[in-house]
Order: sequence, then C-alpha cells, then structure tokens
Amino acid sequence: MARFVTGDADAEELLAVLTAQNAFVKRLPDGVTYRFHHMMKECAERTFRTLDAETQRRCRERYGAWYEGRGQYLHAMAAYRRCGDYDALLRVVQEDAGILLASLPPSEVLAALDECPADALKAHPFALLVLMRSMFNWRNIPRMLELKALLLAALEEHPELPAEERGNLLGECDLIMSFLCYYDISAMSRLHRSASAQMSRPAISIRSSGGWTFGSPSVLMMFYRAPGKLAGELAEMAECMPHYYKITNGHGQGAETIMRAEAAFVQGRFTDAHIALESSYAQIEGNGQENMALCCDFLAQRLSRYAEAGPHRSFAERRAELLRHHNASWLNLWNAVSAYCHALRGETELIPEVFAEHRLASVSILAPGRPMIEMIENQVYLAQGAYAKVIGRSEGLLALCEGMHYALVALHVRLQTASAYERLGKRREAEALLAQALADAAPDGIVMPFAENYRYLKPLLAAGPQTALTARVLALGEAGERRQSGTVRPAAFAALTEREYALVGLMAQRLTNREIAEKLFLSEGSVKQYVNQIYSKLHIEGDQRTKRRRLAELLAHKS
Repeated sequence: MARFVTGDADAEELLAVLTAQNAFVKRLPDGVTYRFHHMMKECAERTFRTLDAETQRRCRERYGAWYEGRGQYLHAMAAYRRCGDYDALLRVVQEDAGILLASLPPSEVLAALDECPADALKAHPFALLVLMRSMFNWRNIPRMLELKALLLAALEEHPELPAEERGNLLGECDLIMSFLCYYDISAMSRLHRSASAQMSRPAISIRSSGGWTFGSPSVLMMFYRAPGKLAGELAEMAECMPHYYKITNGHGQGAETIMRAEAAFVQGRFTDAHIALESSYAQIEGNGQENMALCCDFLAQRLSRYAEAGPHRSFAERRAELLRHHNASWLNLWNAVSAYCHALRGETELIPEVFAEHRLASVSILAPGRPMIEMIENQVYLAQGAYAKVIGRSEGLLALCEGMHYALVALHVRLQTASAYERLGKRREAEALLAQALADAAPDGIVMPFAENYRYLKPLLAAGPQTALTARVLALGEAGERRQSGTVRPAAFAALTEREYALVGLMAQRLTNREIAEKLFLSEGSVKQYVNQIYSKLHIEGDQRTKRRRLAELLAHKS
C-alpha cells in the first residue's frame, strides 16, 4: 500500500528501517500491519498538510484506488471525496450498490451528495439509482424524488443513448419507485412487472448479497398490514415475488415461503410451519441470501419452544459463523434474533449487550426495519422488569406502527404493554389493551404472540371473557409451560446464573477452558473464573479430576 500510494519503489525497505529504529511505529506479528503511536500519526498528518495541494490530491486519489481495488468501498469513498474526485466517488457508489453505504450516517451521505456537481451526478445514472434506494431506506423521500428528476433529466439530455440501456434505467427506476408502494403489495407488483418488461438484465442497484428485510428478522412482521387480510397478503406475495426475482437476480429468494411458514406459526399450526420452514431453508441453500437464512433461523428458534423442530445451529454456533463474514448488518440482525428469543425465555444474561444495555442508537437501523427492532427492544425491557419503560414507549411505537401499517408489530406492542400494566397492578388498563389485541387477532386466528407472552398474560386471559380464541391461547400457553418445565434446570443447579449453567453444559461435553471461551466469546481467564464460581456454588471440592467427576454425577442424576 505504501509503495502504491507514495510511488516509492523502496517503500518496503523504508518501512523496515523505520520500524527497526523508531519506537513510535511497530510492525505487528502478522507481518503486514503497522501500528502508529498517536503522536507519530499526528506528526505525519501535519507533515502531509505541508505538501502542495496537487501532491495531497494525488495521494488521496491513490488511496481511493487502493481501497476500491480491494472492495473496501467506504474507505475508497472517503478518499475520493477528500480529493474531490466525484466521478470516482460515484463509480464506487455504483459498485457498492448501497450495501456498505447503508452503514454510514445519513447526514454524512447527504453532505457528500450536496458537494457533488449536478453534471457529475447525471453522468452516473446507476449511482443515482443506488442513491435513490438509499434515500428510501432513510425515509428521505423528497431527496429520493430529486434524484429521480436528475436521472430523467440525464436521459433527456442524451437522446443518443441506446434504447436497451434507456429501458434498463427506466425499468430500474420503476423498481426503486415500487418501494414507495411498500404498504401495498399489489401496487408493488404492478411496478415490478413494468420494470421486468423494460429491463434486459438484472438491477444494478440491488444485489443478492444485500439485505431484503431492511434489518428485520421477520417477513410477516413487515407485510401483515391489517386484521383479516392475511390470506390475501400471502397470495399477493406469492404472485409478486417471481417478478421481483427476475429483475434482481434472485434478491430475497424464499421470502414468500418464509412468510407462509411464519403465518402458520402465528396461527399455531406447528406442523405446517415446520414443513414450510424446511422448504424455505432448501429454497435459499447456497444462494447467498443470508438475510433470508436469518429469518428462517428466527422462526426456527421460536418454533423450537413449542414443537419438535430444533434450530439447525445453536446461538453460539450461528454467531461464530456470522463473525467469519465480517458483515455488520448480519450480526445486527442476529443480535435482534438472539435478544427476542432470550427475552421470551427470561434469559436476560444471554441477551446481546447492544440490546441488554439499550445501545441501539449506536447501530444503523434502516427505517422500514425500525418498528420490528423497537418492538424487540420492548420485549427486552419487559424481560428486565422495566415495566414503566415499556408503557412509556408504547404510545410512540404504536404511532410508528400505524404510520407504516405494521399490524402484527402493533399487536405485539399492545400485548407487551398489557403485560407491563398487569405486572404493575393496573388491571383496567391491561384488560383494555388485551381486549383490543384479541379483537385484532381474531379475524386471522393469530394466537402465538399471546402464547409467547403467556407468563405475563395468564391472569388476564384466565379472568377475561372465554372465547374460542382465548381457549386456544390458554391451551397453547399451558402446553408451552409444560414443555418448558421439562427443560428447566435441576434443583441442584438452582444457585447458578444462566451464564454459569450454560458453562456447565459445555463442561459436560469435556471441552477445555479455551474451547469454552471460543464458543461463548469470553477470555480464557473469564472462563476459569466462572468455573471456580460454579464449583464454589455447588460446594464441589478436590482436584480437577474429582471436580469434573462430581459435576458429571450431578448432571447424571438431574431428573
């Protein structure tokens, strides 16, 4: 990199001398990375600023080229912006297709956009399409429409453009504008068909490796619009998606199947849900649709609490797998999955830190996925016993759901709020919210949001009017509690925290402290400390072999 940016053929030798003779620069053991002390970095930056403007521009341009050539698009964009090369910047925006761009603060992208000359923007129509989609993700519709106007102006100014390319641009524009019909699947489908009729190749602005659900772990949560409409929405999604796949090279493949599986689950049809779930996994296998796979994993975890349908991988195994991809959006999605499932189970110690400590402001959340993520955070507050917090947030969350027509998310929020009121002894408020939730759920036979929150809602459901729906919910809730009681830890381990009990299971597998540390993302020293605490709480003494044998005996007699 140094040789490329500086143009010095002997850059490697200079770095070797520098690191050998200077305590402020060190070459790390990997042999390719250098660490600069902050004082050395400041000196280097000051020296760089003394160079003439053209030399600085040329260096930054080379930085941009270096990063662009290695797919590190955010660094490339930053370098090209600093040297004022907007053609290169927009080229990288097109190459990235908005995937990494989504992780930047919207204000930063808007500031860069303001700096771009209109002529440069019009010279890069495919970058305009990417930016239009990004503006939709950030709910900046006025700016999205401004960019569309620039795109149409560019086409008008270039009548010599081949008809095929013009059709591709206009078709992709229709595809992106279809997102504005996000709340009407039929209207979206009409625009998808229009785009398909005009385009001769897959879209540039949408890549199959990008997210499809805008960071939500559930398709149904996003597309269930109103009570009584579930069957129609499933049919519309099944009709709509093939047109979309055709023009996006299979982006979101399997969404309609996952939605059908989720619908069966929320209606308590577990066998149908399991069959559709396995069909979903088969449909997306090997096609790079990690977002869809995570939606499947979310349903698998929820289903496993009520049916013999275990998830394909444990939470720790799935997280370790995702870490190898270095994709922040996938990890954020998995954190949401983990947070919701552990909150439902009361396993507050296993909830990912970003949710447990309520640091979602540090995560880039796209607007269409926000209601779902906010609902998950509400579930975490409920599990943590922050009942007043749940109630205080509910009005804003319900307004957000109403504005975006998220009926199923609103149903969950009402149940969470009813649960919080019930725990605080405010029965009248809790009953009113539960009654509204039951009325909303009845037309489509939705039962599982009630069953998942049964430990909070049980007194309300038992004391309220008995209908076919409440009878079904009570039966599922009781069955769920019986099923969960079969996996409750033995009394001998009652003194352990959830984290400590999780370690016991790994110790029983004869894993070393290092192997346990890798699985739970802890340091080896932390694992050793946990192990000592476990033995202390269980009053197990002796040498290491004796302790392990005694622990195995306790587990063997856990029934």
